Amino acid sequence: MQLCRWRSLGLGVLLLFLWGCGANPPGLETEILTPSNQWQTLTTEQVQLDVPPGYVGGNPGLDLPAMAATLEAWDKGDRLEWLNQNAETLELLAFQAEDGRLNSITIVQEERPETLTLEDYLQQQVATFQATGITVGLTQTADQGRLELNRGDLTQVSYVYPETTTFWVITYSSDRPTAAFTAGVEQSQQSFQVRPESS
Repeated sequence: MQLCRWRSLGLGVLLLFLWGCGANPPGLETEILTPSNQWQTLTTEQVQLDVPPGYVGGNPGLDLPAMAATLEAWDKGDRLEWLNQNAETLELLAFQAEDGRLNSITIVQEERPETLTLEDYLQQQVATFQATGITVGLTQTADQGRLELNRGDLTQVSYVYPETTTFWVITYSSDRPTAAFTAGVEQSQQSFQVRPESS
């Protein structure tokens, strides 16, 4: 299957992650990640984020073998092609198996041209996704934007945080989201921090 490369928020490739995109490669002999039954803080070189119970994750650029082995163990090997192709573009990836579905959290960093405002950036994203038939809800404050995308059973909620030269984008995704997923999104996104040494 050919992957569509959507620049917008990195969301298009995330849609493919949730839907699956290829044959399972042979099994990997790497230790799998173990979900915690508590909230935990995931930290990479540049960011940190609290994630709800049941999630595993880290920096795919560094933790790819363990993430791939975990997806295999959870019978989600159809996501491995996507993971291998996008590992270097993600600052953080976390995922949770819940009642046969896969919920995920990604953080990506996008370059911000000097003249691009948060409002203009968000409007560009809305136009791009609406053109593909995805329903988009938008809310914005002075320091962040929130996009909610719906297509069939799939829901994605993205928070966009502007910095001088960067937009940080956190995306929470689920097919058939539950109330617990929605509550977890709200609590998790409030914990997002760019680590001082990376600024």
